[in-house]
Amino acid sequence: MHAHIQQRIQGIINNLDQLPSIPDVASKVLTMVNDPDISFKAIADEISKDQAITTNILKLCNSAYFSKGKEISSIDRAIVTLGIKEVKDIVIVAATREVLNKIVVGYDLARGELWKHGIAVAVLSKKIATIKNRKAVADIAFTGGIIHDVGKTVLALFVQNTFREILETAQARQIQFPAAEKEIMGFDHQEIGEKILTKWKFPEVLKAIVRHHHEPDKSPAEFLPIVSIVHIANTLCLMAGIGIGADGLYHELSDTAIKTLGLSNRELEELYGDMPQVLNQASGIL
Repeated sequence: MHAHIQQRIQGIINNLDQLPSIPDVASKVLTMVNDPDISFKAIADEISKDQAITTNILKLCNSAYFSKGKEISSIDRAIVTLGIKEVKDIVIVAATREVLNKIVVGYDLARGELWKHGIAVAVLSKKIATIKNRKAVADIAFTGGIIHDVGKTVLALFVQNTFREILETAQARQIQFPAAEKEIMGFDHQEIGEKILTKWKFPEVLKAIVRHHHEPDKSPAEFLPIVSIVHIANTLCLMAGIGIGADGLYHELSDTAIKTLGLSNRELEELYGDMPQVLNQASGIL
């Protein structure tokens, strides 16, 4: 382990100002959506306070993926037409794009590749939740899919400097890339992602997804099903080469996740075969 790298990463974690930021409206809307007594108007008013993000949200409401065929010209109309959960998904897409749509050097991801991967994982996560009768949490799975790799945006430069050692450790020890990251740098991108979500004041379920998406068996039991959904979606997308970076070959499907969701080999094969459709749907958001 490189103690000086671990200390530098710890310094970033301790200084929250050095971690990525997103508009406050995202965390506020996430909280409001979970309040059963909240009104449509209260959510619309909160979103409308941020004019820049409102413009992006309306554009996304009329995109190929989210549009219901009717032109949407206001946040109020978006909530009535699409529903609160769908609008919440759109808010997260709009709020996180700037953080995730960038070059991620250490992981050998060109500009846009991390974002494309996150959107594809989000779309596939929602699909898995639906086919496995977990539609009630499909929107949470979608959000978790978008942000699951946010920790890579912070670790990228450190991985660039230690990549050879991480790779050699993964190969020699036959372990997954995140485990090798932790062994060499003292942290992996899952841990850093959880710290970022703490700064953003995101709920515990999303922190669990980000913290355990490569190791669902370590997830708290209450979040295991939804962590498993994002894990399966993420791994299948990597296997299909969607957003695959330098670490892409060092991930594998978790038996715990497969058993938790009750996925058969046939279902996994069908999901993998659906990748062209998933990419097409994702392109309607990008």
